[in-house]
Amino acid sequence: MSSAQIADWWISNSRDKLRSLQILSRHQIGIPQTTFVRDKKDVLPAIERVGGAPVVIKLLEGTQGIGVLLAETVQSAEAIIELLQNQKQNVLIQKFVAESKGKDIRAFVVGDRVVAAMRRVAQGQEFRSNVHRGGSTEQVQLDDVYCETAVRAAQLMGLRVAGVDLLEGKDGPLIMEVNSSPGLEVIERCTQLDVAGSIVDYMAAQVNFPEIDLRQRLTVSQGYGVT
Repeated sequence: MSSAQIADWWISNSRDKLRSLQILSRHQIGIPQTTFVRDKKDVLPAIERVGGAPVVIKLLEGTQGIGVLLAETVQSAEAIIELLQNQKQNVLIQKFVAESKGKDIRAFVVGDRVVAAMRRVAQGQEFRSNVHRGGSTEQVQLDDVYCETAVRAAQLMGLRVAGVDLLEGKDGPLIMEVNSSPGLEVIERCTQLDVAGSIVDYMAAQVNFPEIDLRQRLTVSQGYGVT
């Protein structure tokens, strides 16, 4: 495979919610309890597996909060899933992380570090914190655990630039999604940081050392080792 084909493969993985969660869970990255539903008979067992209602129902592909629904009861979850399945849509059922209280964190990863982070807060009765759904934003300083989790999630998805969305669970960070094409406008306005400049600097650094071999490159990059 060419480098372009490999990049397309990783981007495709990150946009498939089921596949990306499978990759992350395989490497012990924290995610909300999640199960995949294909048949109607699987709905009730799936809801039980994630701890019962309320649950979050997600389409396998979706952006900006589209295709993400909150079902407060088992009955409403069954009705929503039946409707989506009638439209030939496969869905994920995910535990509702109540302690996040309509908030999440967007960590912008460039290379091996988080260059900017903001907390998004849902407004009113809306549980989705996406800015496109009316959520507000505030700058946040992440601790080492959250930074390391965001960077590792991006690296596991094969992405050098990514927007990693995290929930603040009672036992630590939970990855919701790793975005391969994160927007810059909102996070730059919120944090007053030059995120675009960080991306340019990172990309320039990757081509500034053409004579350094792979072993040397790895020894000067965090998160890698030489065997």
